Amino acid sequence: MKNNALKSIACAALLILPAVGMAQSYPKGSIDFIVPFSAGGGTDFASRVLTEKLSEQQGWNFVIENRGGAGGNIGLSQLARAKNDGQVMGMGQTSNMAINPTLYASIPYDSLNDFTPIALISSQPMVLAVNQNSAYEDFESLVAAARENPGKVSMSTPGSGTVSHLSMEVFSDQADVEFMHVPYPGAAQAVTDAIGGHVDFVTASLPSLLSHIRSGSLKALAVTSAERNAALPDVPSIAELGYEGFEASDWKAVVGPAGLPDDVVATFNAAINQALQDERLIETIESEGSTVEGGSADELEAYLQAEYERWAEAVSTSGATVE
Repeated sequence: MKNNALKSIACAALLILPAVGMAQSYPKGSIDFIVPFSAGGGTDFASRVLTEKLSEQQGWNFVIENRGGAGGNIGLSQLARAKNDGQVMGMGQTSNMAINPTLYASIPYDSLNDFTPIALISSQPMVLAVNQNSAYEDFESLVAAARENPGKVSMSTPGSGTVSHLSMEVFSDQADVEFMHVPYPGAAQAVTDAIGGHVDFVTASLPSLLSHIRSGSLKALAVTSAERNAALPDVPSIAELGYEGFEASDWKAVVGPAGLPDDVVATFNAAINQALQDERLIETIESEGSTVEGGSADELEAYLQAEYERWAEAVSTSGATVE
């Protein structure tokens, strides 16, 4: 769900916002905003950029609560148990909303039924990169080597069951190739070993790789988004290289507890779409390799369903599990 229709959606949202009839009564005091990861990460970054803009435009006051742990499951379980009056919202993302329900043996929430979708905020691709001395000059040569030597071309990722890992499982299935997966406990070591030539290539989020690509220590071969990313305009998408329909991204979306009143959803969605039109916010989000999204709550609900099904299949195919 890309943002090519975001301007028209935002215009409609601006018409809705004054008509919702809640301007004087909502919110009633500060809004607790749960970030299910520690401070300083990508989800925290997006949450703070968004809530700061909402505060500026709407006059709302937010209290950010970082509730990290268990891949985002702890924070989201707290959100799921919150009172559904609109005073507690949070940021879901690909892992905790679409991957973890299948990856973990059990989680303390139902990601499709325990939350109210509000709006999709942003998305960012994974990037496939090799070190500067690699024999692989482009994505096609990398795939060709993997076909000729199944399971021999090594790929580092930030861990088993991450978006980086599973996006390549989806690609491997579509392209009928097999890589040697080398999982690491986080992006830093996965990137370091790719730079050092200890693995053939690394797949990780764009922010994890961008500085190394710009410095020349890594060469980007492809991005997993449907289209090229603004931060790497010269790097092709996998889809444009002949793998039609391939797309994988790490997205972020605002959700609330299940059963939020329709007027709360409409008010919050309209405010978010207005915020996502701000040029400074767009520049800030794009500076770390993300694309601004937006859209209606109904669109997000359909998107979450589709992503849930898609990543559940990827987890099952990969065999990845977390106890």
